Amino acid sequence: MPDASGASPYDILGLASDATDKQIKDAYRRAARTSHPDLGGSEELFHAVAVAYETLGNPARRQRYDAGNGTRGTGTPGAGAGAGAGARPSQPRAAARSENTEAAKAPPEYLPPFSPTEPPVVPLILAGRQLHGAPRQPGIFGRMAGAARARVEGELRTAAILEQSLLPTYPAARLVNGLKFSNSAGTTAGHAVLGGYRIAVLDSFAATPGNFDWDGRSLRHQGRAVQGLGITNTVREMQDLFPECNVSGWLVVHGARGNPFDPVIDSPPSFDRSAPSAIQVVNAGTMVRTIRAFLAAGPQPNVVQLPVLARLLGAAEG
Repeated sequence: MPDASGASPYDILGLASDATDKQIKDAYRRAARTSHPDLGGSEELFHAVAVAYETLGNPARRQRYDAGNGTRGTGTPGAGAGAGAGARPSQPRAAARSENTEAAKAPPEYLPPFSPTEPPVVPLILAGRQLHGAPRQPGIFGRMAGAARARVEGELRTAAILEQSLLPTYPAARLVNGLKFSNSAGTTAGHAVLGGYRIAVLDSFAATPGNFDWDGRSLRHQGRAVQGLGITNTVREMQDLFPECNVSGWLVVHGARGNPFDPVIDSPPSFDRSAPSAIQVVNAGTMVRTIRAFLAAGPQPNVVQLPVLARLLGAAEG
């Protein structure tokens, strides 16, 4: 479906309507890099690029789009993210949003299909589990550092909340804890939640008392910048590792035990919380709701992509 500016997925990726699968993937990788907020793009455009690839990167979804909407490709493959610049993706209609929310409650379906002669890439006894891996523990020297202790406590609390509050309400969601990939960047992530064609990546820490300020780019605690946040790089690297998915990030800040809405995370009046964002900074009280909404808004939210799950599980075993 075109975005609010009338730009089609082909326009957003700078593709002709007869683009090959390889051209689509290559254009997406270029567009994801150039539209990333840290590289001169914007969160709205980065989101539009990811949604465009959700539509065109899967042959069945592309065929449905072409049949229902026609094609309006720019004929300039490689332009990448140019046509959609400055436009905000349209919000889904209420009926479609309700339909996706109900679909997220449905029993999981496994893709690609498998048979006795073509077994699944992940054993079904493993694919059927919603929880995998465990939060990573630091080494002996890491345990002595305050930041490492805060991260470990935060990840333990995040994993427990996701297990108790998200997984029971989202049968197709798969939570993988403690990831470390063997790519050149050595990408690590505290948690990844796979649902349909979307991945929510989470990092966490337990905070000292006091409010936080988040303006979409920098996080401050009582006026001081919070250093060492790697979630932005993690999302960018994982988006490159999983181009078939829409990857977004959550930084979860835990405050006082027993109060999920502590700490308060303030934003300037000009900050649009409803706008699509590559990174969200949340407390425990808003984490599950926003992640569920993100996953459920994608196509086929009740699908478990077995090849993607296999790669996530491989990172958890490393």
